[in-house]
Amino acid sequence: MAINVASLLPGIFSGINALLAASAENKLSTYNAVAQTAIKAAVTQVDGGVDSLQTAFTKFEASNPVVAQAIAEFKSLATILGLFVPTEEAIVTHVQAAITDLSGILVPQATTTTTATPAA
Repeated sequence: MAINVASLLPGIFSGINALLAASAENKLSTYNAVAQTAIKAAVTQVDGGVDSLQTAFTKFEASNPVVAQAIAEFKSLATILGLFVPTEEAIVTHVQAAITDLSGILVPQATTTTTATPAA
C-alpha cells in the first residue's frame, strides 16, 4: 500500500496555518493595544502642544509691537486685495479638529453597547 505524500500536504499545511494564525492573533492583538495607547498619548500631547504654541505666539506678538503691527498691516492689505485671512483662533480650531479626525481614523473609538429594556 503506497501513500501519496502530495495528497497529505494540503491537510498538514492547513493545520499548521490554523495554529500559526491563532498564535499570531494573540500577539498582534497585544501589539494593536499598545499601538492604540501610544497614538492616544501622542494625540493628547500634540493637542496640548497646539495650545502651548498658540500661547507662545500670543506672548511673542504682545512683547514685539513691530510684529503685531506687521501682522495687522498684512491683514488689512490682504482684505483690501480681497483675500480672506483666517483668525488665529480659527486656525487653532481647524488644527485641533484635524488632529481629532486623524486620531479617530487611527484609533477606533470605544463603543459601549446598551441593551434596551422594554417599557412596562
